[in-house]
Amino acid sequence: MNIFKLPAICLLVATAAFAQAVPKAPTPAAAPVAAPVPPPPPPPPQAVVPAAPPPPQAVVPVAPAPAPAPIQFTVPTTDPAALVATSSSSEVATSLPVVSSSSAAAVREKTIFDNVRGNAYNPFGTVGAASTVRDLVEKPADIYGNKFFYISPVTSVGYTAVPLGSGSALIGLDNAPVGNLAALVFGYANSSFGFALNYSVNKAFASQDKLSTRRTSAGDNIELYFSSGAFYANAGWLTYGQSYSADYDGDTESQDYSQIEGTVGLTGKSGSFDYDGYVNVIRTGGTGTDSDGNKYADNSSTQQNTFLGLAVNLDLGFNVFQSPNARVIFGSNNRVFAMLFDNVKSNDYKGDTKMGLVISPNILGEFALTETLLAFAGASNAIDVVIGDGDGNGKTSALGIAHTPGTGAYVGLRYQKANLALEAQVTANMFDNPFGGFNGSNMFAGFGGFVYF
Repeated sequence: MNIFKLPAICLLVATAAFAQAVPKAPTPAAAPVAAPVPPPPPPPPQAVVPAAPPPPQAVVPVAPAPAPAPIQFTVPTTDPAALVATSSSSEVATSLPVVSSSSAAAVREKTIFDNVRGNAYNPFGTVGAASTVRDLVEKPADIYGNKFFYISPVTSVGYTAVPLGSGSALIGLDNAPVGNLAALVFGYANSSFGFALNYSVNKAFASQDKLSTRRTSAGDNIELYFSSGAFYANAGWLTYGQSYSADYDGDTESQDYSQIEGTVGLTGKSGSFDYDGYVNVIRTGGTGTDSDGNKYADNSSTQQNTFLGLAVNLDLGFNVFQSPNARVIFGSNNRVFAMLFDNVKSNDYKGDTKMGLVISPNILGEFALTETLLAFAGASNAIDVVIGDGDGNGKTSALGIAHTPGTGAYVGLRYQKANLALEAQVTANMFDNPFGGFNGSNMFAGFGGFVYF
């Protein structure tokens, strides 16, 4: 071997040994392979996957919590059965334990007490009781918001209240206050005021040669009503007996059996007291005029029927008992009046005056027998204090204090299911004949039915 080549060989061997040693130096870098640099991504999946389920679990218990809201929403409903029907849903059924049974009962009783009622209800006008269909005509602002259909086959009337524009309209087929004429009723109310018209007509006009006549039958009537807030007013013209006028070649004669009447009043409530105060003015005819222009009075009555009347009325009602299932209202309808009779020379009627006080205590009770059945009853009588007799003789003076011949009483039943209601009532004079209400001629003194919308 060439001795000079030995160092080169040694250099090559050293280089090879060094080359093998170089890759082994990075082997410690293999430690980064063990280092969990890639593993950090796995923690995010763990943070995302487990974190997602908790929100659904947090939402699930929260969702039932607002469930009591539907119960609050059903409070204003006019249908007591609607609360029961609604509670069949799973959401409301879940929330029912939140509302006590007494609270739910209060909702039902309030609904059954406060719905608009028919002619069978409150015939003695106890103040503080629920409104009737007739009350909506006399105080038409209360028409606003009502939606119903009402029929009473016994009293032969029918009414419906429907939305109209920004308010509500009332349309009624009724009867005249006297006689046998039908009547048309129309009313309208918005959130500020209401008005109503009650109209019956029966007039006949005829002419022949020089004679022309006009006849008006009993019941011919027009009434206008207005109310806003606590204030109300009405005025009307009624023909209460057959009236006529005749003109024969300039000579005229007539008979007038009509009256003009007007009322203004205020209603309100203070605590357990309800009141209705109003002033009433009436002017009656009851006279005739012959062809010579002489005025004569109606001879068919022992008293003169032509007068100017003024009355001040204050009707009170006090809620003496109230519970979720029953209430009792004691009332008193009071009137002070004066009648100023005309001086009619043809009948030797002198101007006469009659004054008086009428106090009419009354009571009304209602009791909810079940969720759908309501019993109601009431009674009333009156005591009159009268000064004067109105006989047209100014030389006579008189003073009288007397109770009415008997106490009137009634009992009724109302059935309401969903948006349907039926009412029936019988009335009797308890001091005259306790069973008068069941004598066959007036078995149902009032009967009618509602459909509420």
